[in-house]
Amino acid sequence: MTTIHFLPPELLSMILDMSCRAESPRKATEAPQILGMVSKLWRTVILGTPSIWTTYYIDKTMTSKGAEQALERSGSLPLTLQAVDDSSDVVVIKEHLSKLGSRSTRWRTVEVAHPDAAIILETSIPSALPAIHTMVLRATPRPIDLSRLDHHPFLPPLPPHPPVSLEWNVRRYSTLRQLELCKVEVKSSEVADFLDFLEACSDLHRLSLDGIWERESYAAPRSITLPALRELELRGIPSSSVLKWIIAPNLERLLLEKVAQLRYWTPVEIGSHYGTATDVTLLRFSTLPSALRDILHAVPLVSQLNLLSFDFRSPYALCADIILQEQTLPCLTDLHIQGIFSLHQLRKAVEALRETLTSVKVHCLDLGLPEESLSREYVERDEALKWFKEESSVTLNVDHCRGIFGSRYWSHDDRRWRREMMCTPEHQTATS
Repeated sequence: MTTIHFLPPELLSMILDMSCRAESPRKATEAPQILGMVSKLWRTVILGTPSIWTTYYIDKTMTSKGAEQALERSGSLPLTLQAVDDSSDVVVIKEHLSKLGSRSTRWRTVEVAHPDAAIILETSIPSALPAIHTMVLRATPRPIDLSRLDHHPFLPPLPPHPPVSLEWNVRRYSTLRQLELCKVEVKSSEVADFLDFLEACSDLHRLSLDGIWERESYAAPRSITLPALRELELRGIPSSSVLKWIIAPNLERLLLEKVAQLRYWTPVEIGSHYGTATDVTLLRFSTLPSALRDILHAVPLVSQLNLLSFDFRSPYALCADIILQEQTLPCLTDLHIQGIFSLHQLRKAVEALRETLTSVKVHCLDLGLPEESLSREYVERDEALKWFKEESSVTLNVDHCRGIFGSRYWSHDDRRWRREMMCTPEHQTATS
C-alpha cells in the first residue's frame, strides 16, 4: 500500500476538496466522479465531503438526476453556480436555474457568461438572494453558425431581441460583496433604480461595470455613497457624468476606461468621490487632456499610477506631460506608462515628480523616430537616455514585449538603448 492510503480521512478529504477546486469550472464538476473511481476509500471520502459538491457547472451535458444527487450530497453549504458555456441553449440554462431556485437561500456565487445573460438575469435569477456574495454577469458575443453561411451567403438580419426589464428596484441582494456586469445594458430610464439597488448593497467591496451604458449621455439623478467599496472599475465610459454616480470614501483601487468614440469631455467635479484611491489605472485617455486633468485632481493620494494607451507625441496629447507636471501628487511612487514615444517628455514629467517617485516602468516603448524627425529630437532623446542612466533616485524599467496587463506586444526597438545597458538583462533577452 502507498503512503496516501495511511492518511487520516480528514486530511484526505481536504486534499481531494482542494484538487476539485483547482480545476476549471467544467472539470470541477466532473472531478468528483473521476476521483471517486480511484479506490473505494476515495469514493467514500468524496461522497462524505459536502464541500466537494457545492459547485455546479450548468451546460447542455448536465442532467437533472446528477444535479439532484449533488444537491443532496452538498448538505446545507453555500452553492456556486456557473453557466459559462456560450454554446449552451439559454432554455437549458433557464431550466436548471429554475430547478435550483428552491434552494436560492444557499446561492453564494453566481457566474453567467452567455450571449443572453440579460435574459437569464431577468427570468431565472431570483430577485431575493439572502446569502449571495459574488455575482458576475457577462454578455458574450453570439457565436456565428458558419455552416449556414456556406449555403446562405446573404442572410437576412436577425430579429431584434425582445425588450428586457431587469427590475433593479425589486432585487434585494443586501449581502452582495462583489458585482461584475459586462455588456448587460442599463437603460437610461433604469439608472435611478440601478443606483438604488447599489446603495442597498451596503457590504459591496468590488464593483466592475463594463459597457453597460447606452450610447448617450447619462445624467446621474443623484450620487450614491458606498462606504465599503474598495475596488471600482468603470469601462466603456460614454460620458463624464458617469463618474458622478458613485462616491467611495474608502476606495483603494480605481480603473477607468473611456470608449474610443468619446472625443469631447464635459468638465466634471468629482473631487470627493475617489479621493482615497491609491492605485489608479486610466485607459484610452490620451486624446482627452481635460479628462486626465479632472481625474488626477480627484486622486491626490495616488501612489501607483498606470496610464495605458498614452502617446506623448500625439497631436491630441501634447499637454499630457504638462498635466503630470502641474499636478500635486505628493504620494506618487510608481508610474507605469504604455505607449510613450518621446523620452525627453517623459523626463520632464519624472523631474517634476522626482521628490517622491522611485520607480518608472515603461511598456511597449518605441525609441525609433519617424524619418521626418529633426536631428534635434535625437539629441533630446540621447540626453534623456543619459539622464535616466545617471539618475539614482528613480529606477527605470522597460518592457518591449508585454503591456501593463501582461498581454503580448511587439514594437520596434532601439539598438543604441541596448548598447547603453538601459534595459534589464531579462528585457534584453525578451526583445532579442
